[in-house]
Amino acid sequence: MIAPGLISDSIPPLHLEDSGEHALITMQEYNVSQLPVLDGNKYAGLITIDEILHQKHLSHTIKSFQLPVRKPFVLDTAHLFDVMKAALDFNVRVVPVVDEDSKFLGLISAESCLRGFATLNSVKEIGAIIELETEQADYSLSEIARIAEENSANILCFYTNVRHRDGIVEITLKFNTTEVSAMVAAFERYDYEVKAIYNDAEYTEELKDRYDGLMRYLNV
Repeated sequence: MIAPGLISDSIPPLHLEDSGEHALITMQEYNVSQLPVLDGNKYAGLITIDEILHQKHLSHTIKSFQLPVRKPFVLDTAHLFDVMKAALDFNVRVVPVVDEDSKFLGLISAESCLRGFATLNSVKEIGAIIELETEQADYSLSEIARIAEENSANILCFYTNVRHRDGIVEITLKFNTTEVSAMVAAFERYDYEVKAIYNDAEYTEELKDRYDGLMRYLNV
């Protein structure tokens, strides 16, 4: 999933010639606290609502504010994970997308990023989720995939986290089936510790409800 496919077309950028008052009105209208500022069609930096509110004369242009330049962005070739990394590294809820010539292409909001992440990770697909643990030295993706396939299951989503303090790999798997008892037994035979299993329809609906609720919250 590449950055241009995540762009929120509904949120406009600001321009250096816009006034602070116009910037505040735009942020309030689109319920954002940060917006990119353009110099012509080039990305000049990101401005926050707090930076605007600290100005004495909101009728003046953004260019006259002489704000510190913060330029979080991703290129138009960036993957969704690169977008998420940029958002975390710069502590922003909107990520501008530019081309190699710094031409502004659009803005990725927290909502569109989360929607992309949910699609990428099959959040709304029905299927069991299993959490495993194993020693880092014993970790094998090919073995995990083989065990799943031998038990008539396909892995829809796969995540790992290494606990460096004790050399344990935490593994989260989502499958295309809720029938996982035989597969769980197989994982245990191969010395994987099964930490949790979520596989009933009620849990799947709860996960969907939480996702939909988060989407509604981001739209408030």
